[in-house]
This record gives sequence, C-alpha cells and structure tokens, in this order.
Amino acid sequence: MRHQLIDVRKVTKIYKGRIHALRNITFSIKQGEFVYVIGASGAGKSTLLKLLYREEIQTFGSIKIGNTFASQITHKQLYLLRRQLGVVMQSDLFLSNRTVFENIAVCVEAVSGANNSKVAIRTNEALDVVGMLDKSSRKINELSIGQQKRVAIARAIVNHPSIVLADEPTANLDAKAALEIMKLFFKINSMGTTVIMATHDSTMVNTVRERVLELSKGELVRDEQDGGYTRYPDNKDVYIW
Repeated sequence: MRHQLIDVRKVTKIYKGRIHALRNITFSIKQGEFVYVIGASGAGKSTLLKLLYREEIQTFGSIKIGNTFASQITHKQLYLLRRQLGVVMQSDLFLSNRTVFENIAVCVEAVSGANNSKVAIRTNEALDVVGMLDKSSRKINELSIGQQKRVAIARAIVNHPSIVLADEPTANLDAKAALEIMKLFFKINSMGTTVIMATHDSTMVNTVRERVLELSKGELVRDEQDGGYTRYPDNKDVYIW
C-alpha cells in the first residue's frame, strides 16, 4: 500500500491587496502518483507548486511533505525539504558559461557535498535517463529548447527526490518535443517518483489519463482519479461518487 506523501489542508494564499491566489484547498497525494494540475491562467497552479517547494508560505492552512510541515521549516533548514523535491520551472535558469555536465553536477555538490566520483556517477546517471549523456560536454546555449528542458529534468532528478514538481514543462515546445518531454516524466514516474505537473496541455491530459486536480479562480473544483470524481462545491462539502 502506498503511503501518503503530501497532505494539503484548508490552504489559502493571500497576496498584498487582498488577492486570493488560493482558497481553502484540501487534497492529499500518495507516493508514486502522477498528478496533473490544470486550470486557466491565473487559476493558482503556479502558486500551489510554489507553496509545495516553499518558495511561498500559505496564509492559512497546512502543507505536510512526508512528516514535515513546510511552513515550520526555517530558512536554514530548507535544504532538508528540498532534498525531497526536484523542480522543473517554466523558465529554466542555467549557468550559461558552464557545460551540461557542470550544470547538473553543481546541484549534487550543493545538496549532498559528495566527492567528485559520486558527483560524476549521479550526474551521468541523470543525463542518461533523459537521453543527454552524449551532450554532457556541450554548453547550454548550444542546445535546442527541447534539449535544455531535458537538462532541466536531469537537474531535477539528480539527487533522487521522492517528488518532482513541474510547472508547464512543455510550454514553448512543438508537438513532437512536448510528447518526448511527457514520455520522460512518465518514465520518471514509473521509477517510483511522485510527479505533480501544472499544465495547459489538455490533449495530453485527455490522452494519457492520470489523476487531475483542477483549479478555478483559486479554488479546487475537481479531483478526478481512478475513473471517479471528487468534487468540492464552494469548498464547503465533499461529495464523492
């Protein structure tokens, strides 16, 4: 039986100006799940992911990752949470003057303080998973957008996280490149890693059926899994059928 990995309870996020990015969100995710987070622009998808990896802190409610409440972690302890998380952003930031290998290796060094041999092994393993091992000596600016996204995914998985968060990873990619990137995430998920992906790609969501969390104006309006629906009318009651 898969254990509960993420527990989000009655989470609200309010920004300055009384802007409600999220309203009373509640859900849990088990180890090894693949979850799409969908919704229109401004629905709260990116905010939700930022709360999960503690770039932001919720205004109300609780977020538990494993056995840790995210909001209770001090800045100095953040690395303990982020060891469990791999993050793929909409816009990937790289060390442009470094090689592909160096961009990945620096993440291993920063998190684990491993020796050079272990750094090399982990880096090459991650690059092999995403099909970029033969490009390890290239500079980032020599790669296509799709190849850069593969490097971003390698960077996210290099420290063997239990969770990978991806924010619109197929944005700005053509259909062929987007499909290849999605195949990588399914491959990573098949290895036991929990994947949570914010996406606008309705074709992929409808074609490869996985659990779907739908946000609308900051509210969780649909939780579809295993062929059934969990609906949250007005975020007050929960009906399952």
